Amino acid sequence: MAVFGRKKDEPVIEPVRWDLTGSFVVGEVVRPATFRRKALTGERAVRVPVMLDGGRYYAPSVLVSRTGEETPSYRLYEALEPGTLLCAVSPVKGGARYGVTDAEGRELGVVHRTPAAKRAIQHGWWIQQSGHPDIVARYNWAKGSAKEIATRGKEKAIRGAGELVGSVVDSVLSLGAEGGDQAGGSYTPKPVTWRAEGEEEDVVLTSGQAEGVRTYLPRASWLDRRLAFALAVLREA
Repeated sequence: MAVFGRKKDEPVIEPVRWDLTGSFVVGEVVRPATFRRKALTGERAVRVPVMLDGGRYYAPSVLVSRTGEETPSYRLYEALEPGTLLCAVSPVKGGARYGVTDAEGRELGVVHRTPAAKRAIQHGWWIQQSGHPDIVARYNWAKGSAKEIATRGKEKAIRGAGELVGSVVDSVLSLGAEGGDQAGGSYTPKPVTWRAEGEEEDVVLTSGQAEGVRTYLPRASWLDRRLAFALAVLREA
C-alpha cells in the first residue's frame, strides 16, 4: 500500500577531489532552500556543485577546521581523506596577512586583508602567489594610476553632491565594505573580479551569487586553487 505524504530520503552526497576545476562555495550548505524543501546543511567545508535527482547539491571537497577566536587559524583537510592536511592558513602580524602553506610547511602564497583606507577602491582581501603579479579586485571606477584614481574619486564626489545626502553616504559605505555587502534589506552583492595587477584582461578569480549562495570560480590556470580556498575561507569567516 502506498504511503502518501512520506518524505523522500535525502541522497547521500559523497565527498569529491579537491583539485577539480570549476566553481566552489565555502559553508555548511548541502542543498539551498527551495519553495518546496528546507535547506540541507552539513559540516563547514569547501564544496562544489553536483547534480543529483534533478537538484543541485554541494559536495564537500575540503574540510575546514578553525582554531583561535580573535585571530583564528585554519587547517584545510581533503574531504576524501579527512586525516590528510591539504594546507594551513595562519595569521601573520595580527591577522592583516595570512600565510598559506602546504602539508610540508612550504609557502604557497599570502592572503592579505586590505587596509580600511584602501577599501573604498579595492575589495577586502587579495592574494600574492610567488612568481605572479598581485591578485586584487578593484572597483571599476578605481583602475589606473594613483593620480587617475584620485581624479575620478573627486569627480565622483562632485557628481554626487547634488544627490540626496543619505544616498551618497550609503554608496560610500558600500564601497568600503567587503564585497559591497550590507546586512539586512534587499541588497544583492555585486560580482567581484580579481585580476593580476597591471594586467587588465587577466581575470584570475571571480565571485558571485547562485541560488543565494556566494560562489567562487578560479579562472587563471596558474592560480593555486588552495590560495583561492584560503581567500574564500577568510572572506566567509
